[in-house]
Amino acid sequence: MSEKLSAGKQMVSVQMPADLVDAMDRYGESIERPRSWVMREAVASYLAYEAEKDRATRRALADVDAGRTVSAEAVKAWADSLDQANPLPLPEPRR
Repeated sequence: MSEKLSAGKQMVSVQMPADLVDAMDRYGESIERPRSWVMREAVASYLAYEAEKDRATRRALADVDAGRTVSAEAVKAWADSLDQANPLPLPEPRR
């Protein structure tokens, strides 16, 4: 359910577990911000995070489709060498 507000804003109603609301209120109090501000920031941060995750996944899938991959063996050998005096260079993607 939503109601139109001025300046392109909408009122949104959402049911949340009481412990999550309490945590949100405690955080808001600790930074002297209202619940609505905490909720806006949390939703905006979540959406930005998910959008970046989606972009990264699409880039990774494009690399796979183009054959730009690194074998698990090469990654393991590189990772195992990191604690040595002369670690292996970062593996190059196969093409």
